[in-house]
Amino acid sequence: MQGHNEYLKVAIAGAGFAGLATAVLLARQGHDVTVFDKFTEPQSVGAGVLLQPSGLAALRVLGIEGEVLAAGARIERLHGVTRFGWPVVDIRYQHWQPGSFGLGLHRGVLFDALWKAARLHGATIVAGQEVKDLAALQAKHDLVVVSDGCRSSLRCQTGLASTDRVYPWGAVWAVLEDPSGEHATTLRQWYRGAKEMLGIMPTGKAPGSDVPVVSLFWSVPARDHEAFLAAGLEAFKGKVRALHPGCDALLAQLDSMERLTWARYHDVVMPAYHTDRCVVIGDAAHATSPQLGQGTNLALLDAVALAECIAQSAALPAALERYTELRKQHLHFYGEASRRLTPLFQSEQALLPWLRDVFMNMSTKLPVAGTLTRDVLVGVRQGWLKAPPLPLPKA
Repeated sequence: MQGHNEYLKVAIAGAGFAGLATAVLLARQGHDVTVFDKFTEPQSVGAGVLLQPSGLAALRVLGIEGEVLAAGARIERLHGVTRFGWPVVDIRYQHWQPGSFGLGLHRGVLFDALWKAARLHGATIVAGQEVKDLAALQAKHDLVVVSDGCRSSLRCQTGLASTDRVYPWGAVWAVLEDPSGEHATTLRQWYRGAKEMLGIMPTGKAPGSDVPVVSLFWSVPARDHEAFLAAGLEAFKGKVRALHPGCDALLAQLDSMERLTWARYHDVVMPAYHTDRCVVIGDAAHATSPQLGQGTNLALLDAVALAECIAQSAALPAALERYTELRKQHLHFYGEASRRLTPLFQSEQALLPWLRDVFMNMSTKLPVAGTLTRDVLVGVRQGWLKAPPLPLPKA
């Protein structure tokens, strides 16, 4: 097997954020990198993303922080209230570290930046070619990086243990214009128990536009999705107004149910992420509910860690083993945290959201609980109590 001073022939299956970020970093190291993706045209599917300080640190390593910041929306606060205005979540980034912030971003902006950087550093991108046979790809490459998303068709071909559970709840979302900046700087949520949740996230600017946009989210049980569609647009708008009357300007932009995109979420767990010549990263390895806003950040950190392990290890098997060692604690913590916290916001429960409403905001004002909550938000927590925070990558 090749050593760290030799070039590797690398195949990356999936051109999502994890795959493209890995392509940037490994191509920059001089490896022969080819990215395969099923889409015939470059595209990123989904709503806006929230980049935490952890993800922003990864952007600096990738060398694309400047252009992404220019198109994003700086978020200084997360604020969530009940339908009666009772505060449930109120977290300010500056209380973690002065000057820190999150970044609301249109997916297309990050995708375009990673795509261009990967091509710039010499990666080959093969569009319209979905990888279905892992063994065939391994026969032609030293390393295969599986990054084909939460519905990965290759994960089971690695021989690695994994579980994949589909969440019983999902969400509909839309990207809408906010030319006045009314919804700037704060990611806001409104709750009616755990059965209804509205979110509005500043999302910066769409690719090719100078108009600020926001991502609007509405929680829907998967079993009710068809009934939700059948009820129609005015019924949806009525529910939103009942929970938060102050978003008529956004709702006016919705002229059909087709403007609302349905998203389901997976909970993927793997005890280890590697074999001797294959590694699974991103949502293919550790998809979670979006409740903690960490998916994109974890994917970017995966890419940075993998590239560092390959650069610093004498042989590929040792590099991949080191990758699992480095990422396992962090990824397993966020998977567990997501499983524990999601029912507080998306479930049929009555007691859990009541306890949330009574105690959550109060607890964040206590020193230990406040530190834990902020560490979880910014993406550096690795355990509930004694685990040290994740060191952020440095460019």
